[in-house]
Amino acid sequence: MTRKQLMTILATGEVAAVPHRDWKALGRDFAESEAHGTGVAGTLRIGRLDGILVAVEEADDKRLAVRPLASLKTAKTFVKERLEAYDRLWDG
Repeated sequence: MTRKQLMTILATGEVAAVPHRDWKALGRDFAESEAHGTGVAGTLRIGRLDGILVAVEEADDKRLAVRPLASLKTAKTFVKERLEAYDRLWDG
């Protein structure tokens, strides 16, 4: 995946599936502001990439899900809901 492809996907509001190997280059400019251990699926990170607020999740062992977020309020709600969902997985 190229930077242009990633930014085009994010600009449309869609989630980009980014291979880990591509994120090494694409994520160089990712300015992380928060990191949350999920206990199940690695670390959920919030930050900015080329001015776009994004969440970066470990979708699986080969890909990251890079999701655009509309605002800090949206990010806070997303993190809360995600962490609650992961917490429920522990409860069976």
